[in-house]
Amino acid sequence: MSCNLFQHNATRMEGSPVSTQKKARMVAVNENGQRIGESHPRAVLTDHEVMLLLELRDEGYSLAWLAAKFEISRFHTWRICTGRKRSQTAARFKRNPGR
Repeated sequence: MSCNLFQHNATRMEGSPVSTQKKARMVAVNENGQRIGESHPRAVLTDHEVMLLLELRDEGYSLAWLAAKFEISRFHTWRICTGRKRSQTAARFKRNPGR
């Protein structure tokens, strides 16, 4: 199967020029139009990692252990677990032009 995939990609590349332009992607924004969650430029954890962190906390793991595993501070771990950070829901999604 991988051979067929390679042949398919090779014929596709021969037939058309390869675009170097990045595609735009959709990002989550709050009611003020600001990026939230993993689409925020300074986000350290993905949305999946935050959900995993919350599930592990519900199972009884300590904040210190979670902070060490996710390589973030205990304070930031506490803020996520108590809902002070990463607790917004997306009001809408908007297209973010690729850079």
